[in-house]
Amino acid sequence: MQGWRKSQEDAHIAATDLPDGVHVFGVFDGHGGKEVSIWVKEMFVKELVKLEEFKSKNYGAALSTIFRKMDTLMLEPAGAQRLKEI
Repeated sequence: MQGWRKSQEDAHIAATDLPDGVHVFGVFDGHGGKEVSIWVKEMFVKELVKLEEFKSKNYGAALSTIFRKMDTLMLEPAGAQRLKEI
């Protein structure tokens, strides 16, 4: 269902090929712009599997860490540049 916005700003992932049979599904809300949701879609799984928490199968901690890391990476020069390109 689409609200009052004229375009879709959400992005989603359905990653079913992670190590150890792990699957990750997510919907990222654009909140007034598609750039962040698309950026998170591009980066989330790639960064998640690098985390020590994920590698040690502490998936709850890995999810907590990856959400904070998305915010941090977005503010770094490369992340900010990519957001401008989207």
